[in-house]
Amino acid sequence: MVRDGKVIDLRTRSGFKPDVGSLAREQVAAAREALGASPQEFAAILAPLLGWEPTAEAVESWESTVVPPGDLLLAASLAAHASTQGTSPNPSTDPLGRLISNRFGDLAAVFLSRSAFVADTSSEDLFAGATEIRTAGLSLNLLVQQYGDQCLRDQIEAGTSVKCLFLDPAGRAIRDREVEEGYLPGQLATLTELNIQILTKRVGDRLSAEARERLMLAVYDEPIRFNITIIDDALCVVQPYLPTSRGLETPTLVIRRQPAHAGLFSVFEQTFAGLWERGRPI
Repeated sequence: MVRDGKVIDLRTRSGFKPDVGSLAREQVAAAREALGASPQEFAAILAPLLGWEPTAEAVESWESTVVPPGDLLLAASLAAHASTQGTSPNPSTDPLGRLISNRFGDLAAVFLSRSAFVADTSSEDLFAGATEIRTAGLSLNLLVQQYGDQCLRDQIEAGTSVKCLFLDPAGRAIRDREVEEGYLPGQLATLTELNIQILTKRVGDRLSAEARERLMLAVYDEPIRFNITIIDDALCVVQPYLPTSRGLETPTLVIRRQPAHAGLFSVFEQTFAGLWERGRPI
């Protein structure tokens, strides 16, 4: 509180009691207005999130006279988030954002396998419109096999930079991985070499001289631990390599960079940077 130009510590005012009920009602109203929904429409939106069906009259009371329950506040905040994807809510005024941030940091989603991830998020969703793509792993199928050559060429011509770091098909680490996954010698190496040739011949060789500089390929020969894909310094998709599981079968983490939050994003960004520095350009 400020009085006569001086800051007053409210903790010294034993009689001060913030009207949290009014603040809660204002938050419900703000969430409904963000959705542009009537009380009846807002009630229908909240129902699947709550697991019970509020009425339009209840919504009106939560905005005017009745203190809304905690689960309703979180459901209202979640509904408002869903309508404004791509924005950055302020966690200091958003209890749901604060709850998620405190508990999960910058981890946005977890899938049991890459197959489940791809079923939910296509390569087009990931890469279309990206201005920077950095990816390291084994054969990099998510980009090379599941995203169109023409789309990638068009993006690179338009200014997108792409860094692809493959496990060296002629190295020792890929032979060790073939043993772990139960492949015959040379099978993973052949697939990786094919993907390198796709990017080299079908993408790189068809780019203009200027655009070709924005497609950077390299290989590394180290024990493989993660598949890392970083998009626009904002989104990171990570898979661990488990002892016997194929890439399609391993859990997939989706990480979104949080402002002023080191988090997992920075960990895997640094991991990629180290691998890239140690890699050998193709």
